[in-house]
Amino acid sequence: TRLTAADLKPGTFATINGADKFAQATAVVGRMYVIDAAHHEGLGIADTVPSGHSAIGNYVEEGRELAILCAPGTYKKDTPITVNGSGQGAVGVDGTDAIVGFSQDEFTVGAGQTEFIRVRMRATQKPGAAA
Repeated sequence: TRLTAADLKPGTFATINGADKFAQATAVVGRMYVIDAAHHEGLGIADTVPSGHSAIGNYVEEGRELAILCAPGTYKKDTPITVNGSGQGAVGVDGTDAIVGFSQDEFTVGAGQTEFIRVRMRATQKPGAAA
């Protein structure tokens, strides 16, 4: 639990910046967290946690399943997931993109929309590394 450096949406990836605040992740890098709904502030899953407010980050670690806010795309069981420039989950290409986990749900997210998809995390896999 810590303050946010900017507005953060639940289900997006974050890191801890130099000011010890949650900052939006824009790629798979280092120690990462998934922002939880700020129920302690009276906010729900669809409500953005405002900048400077308290947020809870779920640590991304091997085997955890977390609800990730995902960008448009077709998600099937075990679709590789990467992190896009908005901190959202996105369809990744194993062997090309840094992969943070795999979709556990089947869902098509339409253009201009986002949706929460259950993702099983794995140890961060860098592009081109053996799985």
